[in-house]
Amino acid sequence: MTSPIVGRRLLAADLRRHRLESGRTIEEVAAHLECSPAKVSRMETGIVKVGPQDLRAVLELYGVDGAARDTLFDLVRQARVRGWWEAYADVVPPGSARFYGLEDGAELIAQHVTSLVPGLLQTEGYIRALVGSVAGIDPAIVDRRVELRLRRATLLDRPEPPELDVLLDEAVLRRVIGGQEVFAEQLRHLLAVADRPSVSLRMIEFDAPVHPAVGITFTLFRFAGDPTGVVFREQLDANAFLDDPDAVAGYHASLTAAAAVAAGPDRSRELLAARLAEVDQ
Repeated sequence: MTSPIVGRRLLAADLRRHRLESGRTIEEVAAHLECSPAKVSRMETGIVKVGPQDLRAVLELYGVDGAARDTLFDLVRQARVRGWWEAYADVVPPGSARFYGLEDGAELIAQHVTSLVPGLLQTEGYIRALVGSVAGIDPAIVDRRVELRLRRATLLDRPEPPELDVLLDEAVLRRVIGGQEVFAEQLRHLLAVADRPSVSLRMIEFDAPVHPAVGITFTLFRFAGDPTGVVFREQLDANAFLDDPDAVAGYHASLTAAAAVAAGPDRSRELLAARLAEVDQ
């Protein structure tokens, strides 16, 4: 079963596709459902959950039956399941559930990272140093946030894990988080994870040619049955999710350009090992 967040996204895309194929307008669907056109639009963008009754009504209108109908009802059931991460909603910023749901259901997670080791690859000591750096934070909240981040990383241990493709700026190796011992453990973990078949970890060295993604940390999620995907970009005042095909294509092009100037796997391991030797003394 896919993530409920991803299930809702796939359902929304399929509803729009079936409406267009049937030749119906949003206004016609709204009249059939006896609701506002805005509600239909929100159903087709995944903003609101779609109930079985509304789904049954629109599928009758569109003439969708058989296996296609069964698939959509399966997606409705998946979209209504509570994600495991919702148990941590009280200790993370609002809107975090969408990120965790996309991450949990992705087939590919591609990241360009400029300042910190990405969350899926962080060790417990590294996480505690980051979370605990907030002044006055309750130790119990620190524990739960650490637990959440470690739980997220277990997706890499699945029998069929997502493909994780990380482009890591060399600056990340120079920022010692948590002290020498904690950071050395983090570097050893990166070396170990880089050997996994599902993980690609490549460094962008300081003297690499400039590329469009310089200075920008972002994540591209891709999903089975979804040719576009979603980009998550961290910003100072708010985080942004982008799923417009043109916008996603632009970030994908930036990732491709960054990958073209990144060190290869062997050279990247050499850089990690050399930095570990400096720290672990």
